[in-house]
Amino acid sequence: MMTFKEIDERINHYQEELEWSVMILKNSIKDEEYNKKLDVIGILGYEIARVEFFSFVTATYIDLLCTYRNLRRSKTDWEKFYNLRIAYLTIYETINTYYKFKGEIYKSVSKENKKIYKRFFEMLNDELYEFKQEFQYDIIMPKIRNKSSAHYDRNFLEYYSSFEIMKKDESKDIIRSFLYFLNPLHYFSFSLIEGKVDKFLFLNSWLS
Repeated sequence: MMTFKEIDERINHYQEELEWSVMILKNSIKDEEYNKKLDVIGILGYEIARVEFFSFVTATYIDLLCTYRNLRRSKTDWEKFYNLRIAYLTIYETINTYYKFKGEIYKSVSKENKKIYKRFFEMLNDELYEFKQEFQYDIIMPKIRNKSSAHYDRNFLEYYSSFEIMKKDESKDIIRSFLYFLNPLHYFSFSLIEGKVDKFLFLNSWLS
């Protein structure tokens, strides 16, 4: 379990990374001369999609860390419920966006690297599958999102049912469990920008 100091340090670190990737995206759009410079180091065309992918993963990581910190600091049940609602919504939208990115990113991989990159994606997907099984994602997640996180259900008992679901102790572990997926995904998305993924560092990212 991370301390509050460690959480803050990670948030600051990932924010710096996010600002760097956003700078690349902004300059790639508005500055043709900058585009020429990027072309020299190979960040053009489909590779911009990789920077967008990295930016998305990093922003999600920051959001979830903030929610995790706020959840641990919560004093009342309703405050915990509020932060868990945000966590469930963030995770729901992250998974959907990940699926949208995945195909495009895989297409950008060279023929020589497709086999090893496919294996990395399979490992990430296995982690995601285990997460969804553990937290009954397909049953519980849409209910929480549609009834209380992204919307307020007019039937208040439907809305309140989400509160009752999230009162369970295991629901509080959802953020920490999802970070086990996000951590290697973040390393993977950054490595895609560099054009290479170190197998051992990728595996190690699950443990850090």
